[in-house]
Amino acid sequence: MENKVLNENISHVAKYNKELADEILRFNCEKSTLQLVQNENNEFNLLKEGNFVHDIYGALNEAKRIIGSIKNKEEKNIIRIIYGLGLGYLVDEAANNLNGKIIVYEPDLDIIKTVLSLAKIDGLFKDNVFLCSDKDSLMDFVYALSNQDTNISITFLNYHKSLFLDDIKDVLYTAQKSQARHKGNRMTMYKKMPQAILNTFSNLEKIIKAQDILSLKDIYKGKTALCLSAGPSLAENIEIIKKNQDKFVIFALNPTVKLLAQHNIQPDFILYIETIDNSAQFEYDIVQNSYLILEPYCHWKVYNLKSKGIFNYISQNSFLNPWVLDCLKMQSNLQTVGTVSYMALVSAFLMGFEKIVVIGQDLAYKDGNCYAKGSHYENLRCVFKKELNKYVIEPDNIEKFEKAVTPSSTDSKIIKLNAQKYLKFLNDNIATIKAQNGSLIPTQTGYAIFVDIFKKLAKELKVINPSLKLINSSNGGAQIDNFENIELGEVVKDLSFIEKKNIEIKPPEIDKEHIKINIQKMKENLTVFREYISKIQVATNKLCDALNKNLEFDENVLNLLKQQNEVFKQAKDLPKDKYFNLILESIEDRYVLYFNENYLKTPKICLAKNRYALSFSNEMLNIIDESIKKLTDCEFFILQ
Repeated sequence: MENKVLNENISHVAKYNKELADEILRFNCEKSTLQLVQNENNEFNLLKEGNFVHDIYGALNEAKRIIGSIKNKEEKNIIRIIYGLGLGYLVDEAANNLNGKIIVYEPDLDIIKTVLSLAKIDGLFKDNVFLCSDKDSLMDFVYALSNQDTNISITFLNYHKSLFLDDIKDVLYTAQKSQARHKGNRMTMYKKMPQAILNTFSNLEKIIKAQDILSLKDIYKGKTALCLSAGPSLAENIEIIKKNQDKFVIFALNPTVKLLAQHNIQPDFILYIETIDNSAQFEYDIVQNSYLILEPYCHWKVYNLKSKGIFNYISQNSFLNPWVLDCLKMQSNLQTVGTVSYMALVSAFLMGFEKIVVIGQDLAYKDGNCYAKGSHYENLRCVFKKELNKYVIEPDNIEKFEKAVTPSSTDSKIIKLNAQKYLKFLNDNIATIKAQNGSLIPTQTGYAIFVDIFKKLAKELKVINPSLKLINSSNGGAQIDNFENIELGEVVKDLSFIEKKNIEIKPPEIDKEHIKINIQKMKENLTVFREYISKIQVATNKLCDALNKNLEFDENVLNLLKQQNEVFKQAKDLPKDKYFNLILESIEDRYVLYFNENYLKTPKICLAKNRYALSFSNEMLNIIDESIKKLTDCEFFILQ
């Protein structure tokens, strides 16, 4: 018999979480252990395995008491997690009395279906309320709803606190990791945006000529791929890889190239996503005999490398990739999530491999090693300092480390500064994570986030291809669920010779007129951005000069601050095309957001921050000027 109440509730959930809606409909409640009972006041309660979910004296009063105790009710930039759906009283109270976004996390489908079958829960129909039942969905919601300043809180009933406290802590940790990932990704995007713009336009001619990774769909259907990352387990298994390299197609990340060259291992595909110049990592003969898989925004020197051919991997929302896709009249659902190993796994999946093995994907500092021996950062060590009572990362050879961090520079000050910054970053982001053997080992917070990302990706890929076999041979490293942990020596026993394909590179068909129109429009819009940044540069330069002459907030400085603020407001008149959203956000981050509430605390702080802004404006003007030149060159190429 049709349950109209259930259908109404589920139809709303399906608008933002179709997967959960389908799971609820499929779930069979016939063996449910839930009981619906009433107290002396005829108020309903849930009884689950002998435990009341709500306060026996009244579920509504309990919800009012919990929500009433929350002090930051008016805060808008917050994600409030409600652990447990219950009968919906807590959700209703939260939705009616709290600002911000609300995510209801209920892992028990029995409770969800039973409760949604009883009555319409008004709180779930609010635009700022979302229901989920697993941590992957929770992470997706937090990531989508976050910005760099978003706070996260969690609320729960006494029932959940008494029985599920460890899981409550894990849910909060999972949400915080997802928010940290969002913040880290956005900050990285802002930081790398200027160079990514120039790289994209510098690479445009080659991007247009190259095939897309999607053109390789199923070329190795049913075969085995080996994805090589630079973790310690790579070096430990290097001889096995060397002896068996004809049994799998090898996908190598750029930091592994040096080690592979030393052992005469020929990768079939080399992958790279960095905006910076790491071309020194490619100075080996094996690169010329490999195919490259590259993001459009990666450094132009890498696109210029001699190889067997280039395949574009154009993720849908990274930097100016939407504009590139528009130029090529393409659509893409590909992602890049800050690690090239993600790109390797997706690329192998697209090529149809039935078995994908990853190694060097330790995602942890195993046995004190941060990277594989022979790789680019091989001499970094993670050691426990008793006197500090914590793990510390340090190089065993500072000169080699400095050269590895900044291989293309001869300026000793820049080299030392970059090395210090990178070491500080690593030491500021040490965490612990579950290893394959169940113990805890040190890692980087970014690696901890990647564990969740790969776990989720593996689950998604197996849904698309249930027969896919994913194997993690990074023995001793982080535990990545949805991968089988099998040592590489065991894996190769069942493998046979694979004939490597000599892929014919065919330049794709392009619409030259469409590309030319896009280039012309882009040059016009870049010119508008240039005018805006030039105005900021002039206003900021005047302000810096005034503060240099008289380091105080006198009338002249205050007027110049007002003039600068008026220029910032002109951002509303900049192009609103989807391609420019990130550029505008990057500029706002470097200017407007950088001037936080403390920047006027003293004239000295104000001067320092404006000097930074002036430096960035000079960088952006140079980038835009060079980009326009590169676009003009490409325009000329298309006309030939």
